[in-house]
Amino acid sequence: MAEFAYLDESLDINQTVLYHLSIQISLNGLSFCILNTVNQKYIALKHYPLPAVDKNTSFPDLLRKTIEKDEFLRKEYKSRAVMIISFKSTLVPAPLYDEKFGETYFRFNHALEDNEKVMANRIKGLDAWNLFVIPDELSALLEEYFPDAILFHQITPFLNNIIRHQTPKNTKPVIFVNIHDDFFDLAVFREQSPEMVNSFYYRQVNDLVYFILYALKAMKADPSTTPLLLMGKINPESNLLQSLHLYIKNITLVKRNPAFTYSYTLNMITEHSFANLFNLYLCV
Repeated sequence: MAEFAYLDESLDINQTVLYHLSIQISLNGLSFCILNTVNQKYIALKHYPLPAVDKNTSFPDLLRKTIEKDEFLRKEYKSRAVMIISFKSTLVPAPLYDEKFGETYFRFNHALEDNEKVMANRIKGLDAWNLFVIPDELSALLEEYFPDAILFHQITPFLNNIIRHQTPKNTKPVIFVNIHDDFFDLAVFREQSPEMVNSFYYRQVNDLVYFILYALKAMKADPSTTPLLLMGKINPESNLLQSLHLYIKNITLVKRNPAFTYSYTLNMITEHSFANLFNLYLCV
């Protein structure tokens, strides 16, 4: 994704103490949006792609250079949140969760490296905790530049946004998919409860289709009637939607959260893009 900046004319760099800053960090880039908390309007969205890490430059070094060159990232805000995009996370039911055993829970599903520490988000609306990891060097960098920011994993706003769509009357399963650069998050909900939450790596469209159909089969859901809601990085030039429609008839691209208003400048991007980032504020 190329660098871009969509800024509303009402954005005032001298009024950031009235704004909320949400930041998204992945190996491929840094994105952030700014919410005017007075009128609940998103007034900025910017994205910086990051080059590949090599033996001479670490990932935190690349992030530091990006943060230093953008004045908005160095201002004070009413509140700040940072979301880490990562394949590795695991959900733990709240009745079973004990902070002392965070590493133990995490190791049930993923390897834990020596330079990683386990973090936890309470999922609002679900009786569960989302466990994820952050490398020590990245943690130190975020503490340096955003000491008051709350750290999140992308699964947290993903599930919170799903709960917004769900009602107790939804007795049949609904599938939600959020697509990232090289993996995607998938959740199957019935009523207001998750029956499956997982992430899958992919290289091509066929991988996405395969794993979505796998989830349908595992849930014994009918592809001809089960709703599929898509969000995230969906390339309009790919044949993803066409391929999915061969098997799944009820497909919807997720709209933006009506709890907020959005600058007209954001019409330059599709509504299903950056869904987690725009909903991150509701997790704070």
